[in-house]
Amino acid sequence: MSATASSIPPPPATTTIRSCATATASPPASPTPRVLASTYDITGQVNAGANAVGLILGHGWYSAEPDNGPGPFPRTPWGDRPAALLRIEIETAEGQRVTVVSDGTWRTSAGPVVYNDYSHGEHYDARKEAPGWDRAGFAAAGWSPAAEVRAPAGRVRAQLLEPVRVIETLSPVATTRADEGRQVVDFGQHVSGWTAIRVTGPAGARVELRHAGEVDADGNLDDDANTQSWLAARQTDVYTLKGAAEEIWEPRFTLHGFRHVEVTASSPEVELHEVRARVVHSDLEPAGTFACSDDLLNRIHRNVLWTFRASFQGFPQDAADRAERVGWVGDPGWSVEDYLYDFEARAFWLKWLDDLAGTQLPDGRFPTICPLQWRGKVEMQEALDSQEYGDLEKAREELPDDWSAVIYWPYAPLPDFAMTSYPSIAWNLYRFYGDRSILERHYPGMRRGVEFLRTRAKDLILSEGLGDHMEPQPDGTCSLSPNRTPVELTSTAWFHAVTTMVADAAAVVGEDADAARYRELAEAIRTAFNDRFLDPATGRYATGSQTAQAMPLWFGIVPDEHRDRVGRVLVERIESDGGHLSTGTMGTAALQNVLTGIGAADAMYGIATKTTFPSWGQQVERGATTIWETWGGDPTFSRNMKLMAMIEKFLFNDVAGLAPAEPGWRRIRVRPALTHRLERASARLRTVRGDASVDWHAADGALDIVVRVPATSEAEIWLPASAAAPAELTKDGRTMWRSGANGVEGVRRSGEHLVIEVGGGSHRLRLAPARD
Repeated sequence: MSATASSIPPPPATTTIRSCATATASPPASPTPRVLASTYDITGQVNAGANAVGLILGHGWYSAEPDNGPGPFPRTPWGDRPAALLRIEIETAEGQRVTVVSDGTWRTSAGPVVYNDYSHGEHYDARKEAPGWDRAGFAAAGWSPAAEVRAPAGRVRAQLLEPVRVIETLSPVATTRADEGRQVVDFGQHVSGWTAIRVTGPAGARVELRHAGEVDADGNLDDDANTQSWLAARQTDVYTLKGAAEEIWEPRFTLHGFRHVEVTASSPEVELHEVRARVVHSDLEPAGTFACSDDLLNRIHRNVLWTFRASFQGFPQDAADRAERVGWVGDPGWSVEDYLYDFEARAFWLKWLDDLAGTQLPDGRFPTICPLQWRGKVEMQEALDSQEYGDLEKAREELPDDWSAVIYWPYAPLPDFAMTSYPSIAWNLYRFYGDRSILERHYPGMRRGVEFLRTRAKDLILSEGLGDHMEPQPDGTCSLSPNRTPVELTSTAWFHAVTTMVADAAAVVGEDADAARYRELAEAIRTAFNDRFLDPATGRYATGSQTAQAMPLWFGIVPDEHRDRVGRVLVERIESDGGHLSTGTMGTAALQNVLTGIGAADAMYGIATKTTFPSWGQQVERGATTIWETWGGDPTFSRNMKLMAMIEKFLFNDVAGLAPAEPGWRRIRVRPALTHRLERASARLRTVRGDASVDWHAADGALDIVVRVPATSEAEIWLPASAAAPAELTKDGRTMWRSGANGVEGVRRSGEHLVIEVGGGSHRLRLAPARD
C-alpha cells in the first residue's frame, strides 16, 4: 500500500470554493486504449486555510501481490505497483482558479494495508496507522518522494458510469459458535461485497474473516466453491488490532462472494461486538418490478435480481466467489434483455460496449473476456504445469489460422461466445431505448465482426465454439461442453443471428446497401443451416435436443412450412424429459424466447416451476438465494453466477404480459399467457417514455386487467377469448364489445384473442362471461 500527501495553498478565508478531483490508474494496453477518469465533487471537504490531500492505493486489476501467479490465469498484471494521476481544480467565487496535480514532490509511505488482492482478501495492521497523515500539518518524516511514472497510452476520458459503492448493509440472521474464538455468521443472502467489524482487544491480536457461500452439515464453513475451484480465491481478510477502546474496520481493496463468514480471533481477550455484510456493486437504479400469485416464481425472480446485482462491478463480472471475476463475453449477449427489465443499466452496458470496441482486433475478432485480464499464449499440447505464456502484442502478431496447437488468451477460438455479445447488446439497447446513436457508434464494429465470422465459416457453417455450456447430465452434474447438441449447430445459429442484427442495424443507420447485402448473407446461412441440420420429414434438427430445436426457432431460421412441426418436436422432447429443461446457457435462453410464441406457455411455466433437477426451483428448495453456476450446485462451482439467469423475459413478457412491440417502447404489447394457470401477475417498467405497467387478476372465469401506457406510447392488449364462449368486454366499467359484435372501433379478433388498441393513459378492462 502506498499513501501520498501534499499541502495545497490556502484560498482566501472568505472565498466560496467549488472543486472537483479526478483520479485515474493506468489502463490496459489494447488495440485502442482508453484512460477512464473518475470525477468527484469535493467542495464540502475543502476548508478555508491549509488543506491536505491523501491517497490510499491498492492493486485492483492493475497490479498484483507476488502470489498472484504467472498468468494468463488468474490474471496478468499490467504494472508492478499501483499508480494514479490526481488533478484538483478549485474555482473561487471571485473567479480565481487553483490547480493541484500529483507529481514527484508528493510524499509516499507504506501504510497499514500490508496485503491486498481483489479475490484473496486484504490484511490490515492497524498498528501501522499514522494518525493525521491525510490532514494539513502532518510531518511526513521518513516518507519518500513519490515515484513519477510514464503516462499511460490513450486519451483521458470521463468514465460515464455509475460508481461501485456500498449499496446496502445486512445484519446477521444467525450466528453459530463453532469453538472458542471462532464463530460462523449467516447473513441469509449470498452477496458480492465484504464484511465490516466492530471489535475490541489487545494490540497485536488478529481477527480473521473467511468468506464462503455454504456451510456443511455441522455448521462449519464450506468454502469448496471458492478454494477448491478452478481459479481459487481465499476470500480471507485479516485485521490486526491496535488496542484502542473500540475499533471499526472494513477492507477497501478486495471483493468477496459469500453468504457466510467465519470469524476467528487469535486471543480470548478479543470481543467481537458487531459484524455486518456490505453489499457492493455499481450503483444502478431499479427499472422494473414483477410479482405473481406463484411464490416459487417470485423467489426465483428474487434470486435473479441478487445474481444480477453481484455481476455489476463496472463490467458484467462472472463468478462472484472465485478468482474468475472477469467479464466473460458470451452469456451477456443472450441475457441482456433480462438485465434491462430489472435495472436501469444503459450507461453500464454502453461503457462495456466501448470496452469491447477497444479490444476488437483489425480482423474483426473480439476477445472471450473483456477487459483483457487474461493475456498470454497457451500451448495446447503441453501439460498445464509446463505451459509457456508469451507477450500479448507478440501473440497478436502470430495469431494462427489453425487453433488446434495454440490458444492466445483472451483471443481464443470460441466465436459463439466471443462474437455474440457486442452486436446483441448494441441491438437490444437500441430496441429498449430507441436510441439510434448506439447503432451509429457501434455499427462499424458489428459489421467487422460478421466479416470475421465469415472467414471462419466453411460453406457458411461454423465448427468452432464452446456450445451449450453447462448442459445438465443424468448423474446430476453439468457438462462444460455439450453432449446433446452439436457445437456446429449453436455456433452457426449465432452466425445467422448476428448477421441478421447487423442487417437490421444497417437499415436503421441508413446503410441500405449493407442492409441488403447482410440480409442476403443471413438467408444464405439460413439455407446452409437447414440443409445441414434439418430433417424435413421429422422436423428434427440434428439430435432433436431441446437446444437443437429451440435455437433455430429463436433466430427465425426454421422454414415457415416446418415451424409447427419443429415446435411440436420441441414440446415432445420437453415432455419426454419429464417436463424439465435439458439445456445449458444458450438453450435456456432460447426456451424462454420461443415456447410461448409457439403456443407452449404451459411448457415454459412447467419448466419454471419444477423443484427437481435440473431447475431453478430445486435451487430454491435447497436454500439458494442466487442463481448457481450449475443446475445441481456442483460443490466446486460458483453459488452466484449470471450464467443460467435467463427467465426474466418470460416473467415480464409472458407471465405479466408486458413487452416492447417497437424500439423505445413507442408501441407496447400486453399479452399475458398464463391467465388460466395463475390468479394474478403484475409488472412495471420505467421506459424511456415513462412508466409502463400491467396488473391482471383472473377469477371465476373473468379477467380483470389494468394497463398503464406512457403518454407518448400506444399499446395493443391481447386478451384470451375463445370464439366459442360468449363474453363481454368492458373498459372503465362501460361495455365496448360483446360476442357477435362486429366493427367495434379499437377492438378486433385474432384467433383466440381479442386485441384492443389504446393510447397513453390508464386503462381498466374486464373480460367476463356474457350476461344473459
